Amino acid sequence: MMSRTEAMPGHGLLLWWLSLLFVAWMIWAETSFQYYDTSLGADLDLSPAQLAMIGGAFLLTYSLVQVPVGWLLDRWPAERMLLAGVAVAILCSLGFGRAHHFEDLLFLRLGLGLACAVAFPASGLLARRSLPPHRFSLAMGATESLLGFGAALAAVIPILIGTSGWRLQVIVQAIALLILVAIPLLLLQRRRFPTSPSPDGAPAAAPPARWSARACRSVLHASGIYACAGGLLFGLGQYNLLSQSQHWSDGLRLSVTLVLSLALAGGMLLAGRLGSLPRRRRPLLLGGFLLTLAALVVLVGPADSAWLRMVAGGAFGLGLGPCVLAFPIAVVAAPPDRTAFVVAIVNTAGTLAGALFTIVSGWLLQRAAADESDPVLLVYGPLALAGILLALRTPQR
Repeated sequence: MMSRTEAMPGHGLLLWWLSLLFVAWMIWAETSFQYYDTSLGADLDLSPAQLAMIGGAFLLTYSLVQVPVGWLLDRWPAERMLLAGVAVAILCSLGFGRAHHFEDLLFLRLGLGLACAVAFPASGLLARRSLPPHRFSLAMGATESLLGFGAALAAVIPILIGTSGWRLQVIVQAIALLILVAIPLLLLQRRRFPTSPSPDGAPAAAPPARWSARACRSVLHASGIYACAGGLLFGLGQYNLLSQSQHWSDGLRLSVTLVLSLALAGGMLLAGRLGSLPRRRRPLLLGGFLLTLAALVVLVGPADSAWLRMVAGGAFGLGLGPCVLAFPIAVVAAPPDRTAFVVAIVNTAGTLAGALFTIVSGWLLQRAAADESDPVLLVYGPLALAGILLALRTPQR
């Protein structure tokens, strides 16, 4: 019996492209908060603690529900769940842009995280269904590279709109999602094509594949790799720990963040392309974490040259690029009908580690404000070393 993507050639590929746009939008919407949080707090008279709660609300629901959402995606039509997530994300963004109270803002950010939880596992599932197997690694590299492009977009938009116009930024985001993703998804939903009893096109009576001990170990291993990368990226690269503790200028902070984001995107694309062969994954991961550790040493050390910091920021992002190989490592080892579930597990590991080390970075900033010693390298150096050890244990076949 034919699956949906087999019944209409190109349909699944188009859905995958739309899922990529949703992923890019999600990263743009989440990352942009750090650029307008100050004006938001001043406009609505919010305390730093309230701003932190609003900012962290997205990651809270996003990380908590992503695994259940992945489990559902393997069983329900992915395009319908994707459309539901897009619709809720638009409504939450429009509501956020018109809200005036802390409770409303917090609730809407929680809702946005819930809506966006479908984006990444749906993209991984659609890539597995619609692309040749040897292209899955590159597809995940393309999907993950949007983390860099979305962050770069979030850094550029305030220059065009201005950081004071936070309501306009959120409204523009909602309109962009409506035009680029929601309307095309609605048009696809209206097209008629044969359906099958199960989302993957398999007979309804087919027994589910069983998990092996090797598959469980591979998924845990891949989750550890991605958790190390997520902790390094969100703890250091995306939330300005180094720029605030070392008193960088706004121009230098923006430049380093932009270079890091673009290098991260390029590194993920390159790793996805080269990592299609399993024997290449260990050296790519090992070289990446070594490069990240070297860049970290330069970034935390004294340096008067802005160019040196920009080069180190680029190397930091480029070194984290191979972490995208955690997805093919996990997906290939797991049962074939658990793609979205496995992608969600690995991505959740990175998200939770990022949230944890964001909190750690806040603690480090408090120490820096009190003129205490700055143990950034003592915290994040071991995290990079853990990534190196996990890379050394990566199977080559």
